[in-house]
Amino acid sequence: MLLGYRSNDAVITICQNNQAKSIEISDINKTSEELLGYSNADITHQPLTCILPPRIAELLREYVEFENDANDVGNVLAKVQSFSVIGKNGKETGYRLKVVRAESSGSNIIFKLVLQDKMGLRKNEELRKIIQENFKGHESLDPDTGLPDRKSLGKDIELMGYYNSKSDLRTCFAILQLDHYDDLFSQYGRDVCHALIKHIASVCHQNLRPDDVVGSISYKRIGVLLLDTTPESARMVFNRLRWQIAANPFLLPDKTTIGLSVSISFARIGGFVSDKKLIDGCDKALDKLGAGIANALVEIDEADKRKADNG
Repeated sequence: MLLGYRSNDAVITICQNNQAKSIEISDINKTSEELLGYSNADITHQPLTCILPPRIAELLREYVEFENDANDVGNVLAKVQSFSVIGKNGKETGYRLKVVRAESSGSNIIFKLVLQDKMGLRKNEELRKIIQENFKGHESLDPDTGLPDRKSLGKDIELMGYYNSKSDLRTCFAILQLDHYDDLFSQYGRDVCHALIKHIASVCHQNLRPDDVVGSISYKRIGVLLLDTTPESARMVFNRLRWQIAANPFLLPDKTTIGLSVSISFARIGGFVSDKKLIDGCDKALDKLGAGIANALVEIDEADKRKADNG
């Protein structure tokens, strides 16, 4: 995923202040509040060590260096074995930790600590493995892009509709359309346009989770299946994905580049549009934008209304 976590993950934001030689908790999100028992107000601006067991607190005191380009708290925590946090009830609980470096300024370095429950994670990973095996079992590839084809994506969507009803694993589906396709085709031809679609798919693969699915919908559209996400989180993912595609122009053989943009329609699986009609529904939402609209994000919500964000 684009920032390494999603909005429904448990995230603790911390700040290493090199000037003050401190590591403080800046914020915890709602999921962390529920997981740990603290309110955000309880521990904001408190030392990170106040929720860590002594052995991990000692590692931070021993190895964190408060200098630029030094061994910061992110590097130290990423190497901690058996990471755990002390909840408000005083109980120490182990989590799988993912450390994500965020934007920093001056002497302040910001990190996001993503906590994943080990038992729930193990169950989720087992389910994901089953899902991936089922995806591969019915997968057929589009000959032009080498991606799973439209029929495969339709079966994936129906399969996820089944698992959504049996578990708490939520899923969203989207179609990404290469903007100004007709103009690009007229100027560069079919082979380059196929390469442009594969380039966009590559950007998606690089920035999404390994088990998210990227497939081919048509000559100018690809489909994306986001596992374990809400529409609110998916909107954030797709907004960042639009930016990533715009920030990665396509390199032509003559070493010149083409700047690209995409328009995106998306919906949650199990929502207002039936799973069997979801691909067609997202297609129609893009068709309604018309040829002159670019870089749009359209959500098919519960009332089947189209909400478009341009720019």
